[in-house]
Amino acid sequence: MTETPSTVLSHLRIWQQNLNHSGIAQHSLLHGPHSANWDIYALQEPHVHPNGNTISSPKFYMVYPSTHLTNPNLTPRAALLVSTSLSTNAWHQIPFPSPDMVVIQLITARGKATLINMYNDSDKHD
Repeated sequence: MTETPSTVLSHLRIWQQNLNHSGIAQHSLLHGPHSANWDIYALQEPHVHPNGNTISSPKFYMVYPSTHLTNPNLTPRAALLVSTSLSTNAWHQIPFPSPDMVVIQLITARGKATLINMYNDSDKHD
């Protein structure tokens, strides 16, 4: 597949943060004045509503772990938010069977890049 210039990313700005399930912290992060400065948010322990979904923004595509719909009893402990300014032709999710991991692959000017956002529970050693 030949990539057009609009689907090839020349640079990425990624913010990673553990939100400790705080809805206030997540709202502040997504709706604050600095939200336009980031292409991807890699979140661990996002705030999750009782319906199993988390907080997003119209400026971002929410990428849940690939188990989110197939096993709704597992609360997602990792999530990616990808800016709507990035073409959906420039990235796609790669399935991974864990509620603690989200994987996407991006097409960059230097080739394909795989971004893995993983929650690591420091209390468990399995």
